[in-house]
Amino acid sequence: MQITSKDLTQGTGIDEGMLSNDDDNWAAIAPRRTPAESVPRRVVMAKLDRRAALTIVRAPSGYGKSSLIASWLRTHLISQQILVWVPAPTASSTIDEYWRTVLTRIHAAGIALPDPGGPPADPFSAITAVLTASHRPVLIVLIRPDLIPHPGVGDLIVELLTHCHTLHVIVTVSGTSMFPEPYLLDIDHEVIRTRELLFTAADTAHLLPLTGALSLPNDPARITALTGGIPALVRAAVAAVTNLPGVGDRARLLDQCVDRAVDAYTADHVLPTADALGQRDFVLRTAYARALTTGLAQPLYNSDINEPAPRIRERLVVLESAGTLTRIEGEPEETWELPPPVRRSILRLHTRAGRNVRQQLSSLAHHQLANRRAAAALDYAIEAQNWALTAGIIDRHWAAMLAGDAHTLQTALANIPHEAASQYPGVLAGRVMLGTNPAVDIEMYPPLPQSPRELSALATTDVAKDALDIGCVRSIILRNAGEYDKSVALTRRLSHLARSAHEHDPDAVTAQLPLMRAHWARNHQLRGTLTESTAEARAAYHGALTQNVEFLARTAAGTIALNWAIVGESVHARHWSELERKHANRDCRHEPLLRTAGLVARTLIALDSLTDAEAEAHTALTDTADLTDTDAEELWAFVIYAHSRYALTRADTTAVFGALSLLRRTLSTHTHHNTATSMSLPLMHATEIDLLLALGEANAATAAAADIIDPATTPWTLVSVARLHQRIGRNEAALALCHQYDCSAESNPRLQMEVQLVEAVAHIALRHPQLAAQAWSRACSIADQTGLLSVFSTISTTDIDTVEETAKTASRALSQFRATPLAEWFPKNVHIVTLTEREHTVLALLAHGMAPAAIADTLFVSVNTVKTQLRTLYRKLGAHNRKDAISRAHALKLLRPHAPEPPAASAPPKEQRT
Repeated sequence: MQITSKDLTQGTGIDEGMLSNDDDNWAAIAPRRTPAESVPRRVVMAKLDRRAALTIVRAPSGYGKSSLIASWLRTHLISQQILVWVPAPTASSTIDEYWRTVLTRIHAAGIALPDPGGPPADPFSAITAVLTASHRPVLIVLIRPDLIPHPGVGDLIVELLTHCHTLHVIVTVSGTSMFPEPYLLDIDHEVIRTRELLFTAADTAHLLPLTGALSLPNDPARITALTGGIPALVRAAVAAVTNLPGVGDRARLLDQCVDRAVDAYTADHVLPTADALGQRDFVLRTAYARALTTGLAQPLYNSDINEPAPRIRERLVVLESAGTLTRIEGEPEETWELPPPVRRSILRLHTRAGRNVRQQLSSLAHHQLANRRAAAALDYAIEAQNWALTAGIIDRHWAAMLAGDAHTLQTALANIPHEAASQYPGVLAGRVMLGTNPAVDIEMYPPLPQSPRELSALATTDVAKDALDIGCVRSIILRNAGEYDKSVALTRRLSHLARSAHEHDPDAVTAQLPLMRAHWARNHQLRGTLTESTAEARAAYHGALTQNVEFLARTAAGTIALNWAIVGESVHARHWSELERKHANRDCRHEPLLRTAGLVARTLIALDSLTDAEAEAHTALTDTADLTDTDAEELWAFVIYAHSRYALTRADTTAVFGALSLLRRTLSTHTHHNTATSMSLPLMHATEIDLLLALGEANAATAAAADIIDPATTPWTLVSVARLHQRIGRNEAALALCHQYDCSAESNPRLQMEVQLVEAVAHIALRHPQLAAQAWSRACSIADQTGLLSVFSTISTTDIDTVEETAKTASRALSQFRATPLAEWFPKNVHIVTLTEREHTVLALLAHGMAPAAIADTLFVSVNTVKTQLRTLYRKLGAHNRKDAISRAHALKLLRPHAPEPPAASAPPKEQRT
């Protein structure tokens, strides 16, 4: 049989010039045939580049298997390698006929056949003999050998590779009839699967300009979504939108063009293939299902046909082998699917034919519910736009779906109309707790009772679950409004109700509690009641573990780690931080919420321990830079605090100034959250004072402290203001404030240690060595117990040496601290400029532009008196003229805000002037 190069390339997708009989130049590859072949496919190309003995490319029809291999060959040829391309066989081919075709192709590629005097009896043996004798490497590309109706083709390919060590084989298959479990093969192999052949939005973006189509920024992602990234559909869609205008209702027109292209592909390729197999009616009847099992396909197909399950499975396998259906891996039972775009196309066909698609989809939803597949039922209900059914499924099952179906749940919550959602407390709760749509109306529901007795009684009723749902929504709404005290008060009642309801009927409320408790922990955290926050988060963590909800476990662990890190319990913080990092995030929408708490905790742990502090803290802080996400913004104050602590640790003026600027910018955008009942208010007050003190801006720090009505109200402001007093020489005031620290309140080793250090240094300045030694010993004891090393940086090394010489604590933590090169955070002594009341008045008048004579007339004093006061004022301010004085006064916060205009008074009698 004489084979020509045209025969070799016909029907393969390979140009005639791709093969050659020239032993020295066998690969005169023709240019690319389609723009799609120019799309870079780095991952799959890398698998082909590995040149495993056997490479299996497994995917249905339309996924560009042959085009991928052809594109790779054109750019990755080895000149010494002989290429043999074998096209797909017909369905009627026998196994001997197939191997005879392979043998013919081998000869056409320039490899000599055996001596006709004694050839082997069968073509496979001849192929083995030829390839075993070949000294040059050979690459054989077998297109769809799984079409041969013989189960032993795969075994023979493996046998061939076992005998021929210079041979490489690339084989394309659809379905799992050949090499169903490649990991069991004893030869070197590589598998390229269906999902790896899909085009990404970036691939589509690369393809669009090559066709001359106008491409707007959202086009690639939209085309990829509508086509599922299936290469054949992407190519058809790109061709369909080539002449699409760039103005008008472009998005709708693009959707229509892509849908028409997919419809055309379905009509021209998918349904004719099914028809040729005698499966057209089966495909049309079962296309309602997103995923097909034998058990689901049987009732769909058997509405008026009574066909047994084995025959149904046979139909599914035939369609899989033909490349029409794809087997879904990892399912507990055999499951197939039509490519989603093709399925949607068939549903459009049913709609145009007048069939009630929504009713069929709703029936499938009920079928899935009956089989306890809530997520699958929800998918069908959404697709049917049966919103009452959708809302009912969510209301009953939303908590249970968090483990593995959070994306489906969020999609449903986002799309369900308000009219349907408002009838179901569970839907409203899901919307708020998952952040899908926090703007909900709950006024129609009664408020939660106040007394423990009423709450316990409510827990025994059928509406306990609804009460928890609505109560949790209310607590989050209050939190979002900055009313943290009310949010926490309601949270405590909810916690009581949850405990009682769980004791009465665990099955009714168990599933929803981990997510609720994670929110209750956040309510407490933002209020500053960290002990209660940790308790709720711990319960949320263990509940999430029981329910296998990874993102909730990670959220709860991050919350606990942050709580411990804030108060300086480094050992506990590190433990929970390690747990937080062990839990994977399977739901990208929650990534900011998940990562922020953990990253801030990680930063503070690193800074406190001083072990690789700067590098590790910088890495963690870099990842908290984007606070635009609503979930991440809730923790804005903790992020700012971590940035500020990092800047203080570096003891770099530029870094400290940058942290101060970041604090002030962020404060301006969070005024609605920085309320009197928030933890952020005292935390940010204290942080601003510390940053100003580190910059030596004692006047500005004093002005910031003056804005705090009573610094002793919270431990954060008490410590920072006391330290400020001590640094500007007001040691008695510093001690008086320190003595107001309430040690019986929530445990906070960090602030307790800082208070003791302020007391120790103040007592040194006041020459009270024994009292200084006592405070110092208490501080060192805290450091030894917790590992808090960084707090020693809040006082000077001179003071450390002085008080340790007196106390002689032999502290392990102090020894570790002294072994580090960490710098002092604050100057030992800070100069503050103070003015008398008269000097304040003169400064205000000077700022209003008044000359000395006018100031003298206004104050009823002589000009010489004003000049004397101005000289004193300039000397205090370090200024040389009016402009310098006003500038320095602004910088030192000495110009009082809203100063009154100069008084316009009549002059007193001359004898009254002084």
